Amino acid sequence: MGLNLETLIGILVILILLILADGIRRMLRDRGRSLKVRIDPSVRNYQDAPAEERNPELLGGPRVVQRNRAADNQADSEPVAPPVIMEKEDAPATPTTEASQPDLFGEAAVAPSESRPRGSAPKNTAPRPTERREPAPQPARKEILDVIVMHLVANPDVRFPGRTLLQQLLEQGLRFGDMNIFHRHRQTASGNDELLFSVANALEPGTFDIDTMEEQTFRAITFFMKLPGPAKPLESLERMLTSARALAEALDAELRDEQHSVLTPQTIEHLRARVQDFERRQRLADAQ
Repeated sequence: MGLNLETLIGILVILILLILADGIRRMLRDRGRSLKVRIDPSVRNYQDAPAEERNPELLGGPRVVQRNRAADNQADSEPVAPPVIMEKEDAPATPTTEASQPDLFGEAAVAPSESRPRGSAPKNTAPRPTERREPAPQPARKEILDVIVMHLVANPDVRFPGRTLLQQLLEQGLRFGDMNIFHRHRQTASGNDELLFSVANALEPGTFDIDTMEEQTFRAITFFMKLPGPAKPLESLERMLTSARALAEALDAELRDEQHSVLTPQTIEHLRARVQDFERRQRLADAQ
């Protein structure tokens, strides 16, 4: 059965109409989608807004984040606090500020403030070019080179009564003070108090509560002397040994070295040699 010319023409017309209808349908669909899109005025004006008013969560071009090199250099150059010889903690009490707790590793010198006589006339107040001044060098803090340590330990199953311990410490010239521990001072010829050695609680946190000390008991206490410290360190060591022996006899306790071994005459001679070696190094350093 053959197809005539009229049938072919009809088929072509139908195909053309279908193509046109599909194109119109797609055009109407795209137009409907575009009508649903709304532009937020805040986004349109985003680039014109100040930097502090922009929302960082909005999409935008890539941004370069720069690190504060000055802050990094300052963090890297911060000094590290020297270690404190303690059994379980670094210090009897963690210092919060210099005003609330003095540093055992030296005192920061306070530079005197410059003052102008009251009667002096003010200098030329005309504006001058800004001069860049180098920061004044800070005085070097005393570096702790050595710490002489010895422990006074009670016998097994025995503890020091707080009242007796306090009385013996006071009889040896020690006074409760900085860091909540006891210190032995000596008055110099100029009238100043020179620290010779200190006594701390051997158990953490290493401090004493002077208000409740008489009602407490203690397992051990620690004598220590910092170097550099007293002007005559060997003489201060002998005073510390004398006080430690007196307390050991009064409390029926045992003296031990910093390694918690029995403090023998050989160990004491070793401590004296350490102090003499320190004095020799100090003299060489002062001569340079």
